[in-house]
Amino acid sequence: MTSAPFAERHDVAPLADEAPARPRLLRAVGPGRGHVAISDADVTQAAQVAVEHFNAARSPEVAADDPWAEAGRKILRFHLSRMLARVPGTIAGEDPEEVHAMRVASRRIRAGWRVFGDAFERPVVRDHVRQLRLIGAQLGQVRDLDVQIAILAESRERRSKRERLALTPMLDDWTAQRALRHGELVDRLRSAWFTGFVDDYEALLMTPGAGARPVDPHTPATVRMRASAVSWEAYQAVWAFEPALPEADVATLHDLRIAIKWLRYSLEFLREPIEPQATELIRRVVALQDQLGDIHDYHAAAERARATAASSTALRPGQLAAIQRFVDAKEVRVERLHRRLGPTWRGVADADYRRRLGRSLARL
Repeated sequence: MTSAPFAERHDVAPLADEAPARPRLLRAVGPGRGHVAISDADVTQAAQVAVEHFNAARSPEVAADDPWAEAGRKILRFHLSRMLARVPGTIAGEDPEEVHAMRVASRRIRAGWRVFGDAFERPVVRDHVRQLRLIGAQLGQVRDLDVQIAILAESRERRSKRERLALTPMLDDWTAQRALRHGELVDRLRSAWFTGFVDDYEALLMTPGAGARPVDPHTPATVRMRASAVSWEAYQAVWAFEPALPEADVATLHDLRIAIKWLRYSLEFLREPIEPQATELIRRVVALQDQLGDIHDYHAAAERARATAASSTALRPGQLAAIQRFVDAKEVRVERLHRRLGPTWRGVADADYRRRLGRSLARL
């Protein structure tokens, strides 16, 4: 099985329209910002306004001389637009890729705060990250089930009719869980709380200087001055795993996957000013991230299946045996992927990668 169904897509979406007159992206329906419901039509229309509003560029357009805070604002605004563009499809629930793309965009916003957050006042960062975590957690619950259901469905298709029937109760259980989590996510997106979330972000991201810390004249404060330190810090967090490989357990590989994501996001945020080397640097990181992602996904599917078998009292012995065979097959797949990790790891951890990274940063 390839990484394609589960990997983060590297598509490109519009940036913000810098027009002086700014429409509200979402408008609250009813009093306050509590749990007032907003219709799907209102949310869909508001998301379309967001797409039209954020359509001036097809990349963040970060430049080497941008102030660090304003570069961060560009990044956050760009990925907020991508996130909002997926709201209608996520609510409709017909295509799991809508949830996937919305989750990816929300993660990139969080990564943007991690990279550029020190340029903003601490309460500003804290409040906006807290809001984002609430949405991200619900997106993650739905997306994880989508991936695990896809793995289970693919596995069932290769089995005998008898084996497919034996695995059907587990598939039905996971599908029901997914429907429940998706319903909770839709409630979140249709709530006036989400209106407040978008309004708060809009006010911050469309107002130059808003929330930024005062800059000392002798403090490095531009992309040119900050990018090298940020990139090398993200890289060394990945490189530090070298002594643990190739004997690392799944938990360690998961931690490495997280570190790889931060490196990827850091390089993507700085992509424009450090091209042409950036594309190849990111390509190698994505290859490693995808392989680690598959290891994580198969392991998580096996763990969920094991939990399903342990918690259900209605499963018959034949069904339990089928579930155990599914678990065993996924664990074998994890081991195979682990054994093949070496070449992909070396593509990021070798001296050639560091030379390329150094040359790209020297262009600033």
